[in-house]
Amino acid sequence: MATPKNLKAIADPCQLLAPQQLQELGASNPSTKQSPWGEKYCDWLNDNLGVAVAPDTTQGRGLANLYANRKADSEETTIHGHPGLRYNKAGMSCALGVGVSDTQAFTVSLTVRRDAKPEYKDRCAFAEKVAGMVLSNLPPAN
Repeated sequence: MATPKNLKAIADPCQLLAPQQLQELGASNPSTKQSPWGEKYCDWLNDNLGVAVAPDTTQGRGLANLYANRKADSEETTIHGHPGLRYNKAGMSCALGVGVSDTQAFTVSLTVRRDAKPEYKDRCAFAEKVAGMVLSNLPPAN
């Protein structure tokens, strides 16, 4: 894995993407929700796009949970040297899990509601762009 990152360093999940990045993505209207594993995540939802970034710093297994439950249509990928798994690729959506260390990971869930930008056409590539932005905002793990 590339240099491990510290996802816990950013306490507010809505701060995982900077305002300038959100503007570039076309994401807006953040709200905080609760993940199935009890950790807060951020959801940006507007007429064109739904993006959710969900950190997992509590289960302590990195991407292991996603790999254990992977389906036949999932595919491995790499984002800025970090392991990733694309899954739930259907219609207007794509989800992506990214391992930032052996014990921490995050998911990006993307739903295009309206093809307002050409880059929205490849949902999984766009989800990887979002993940790359999140990774660029994370400090290295100590």
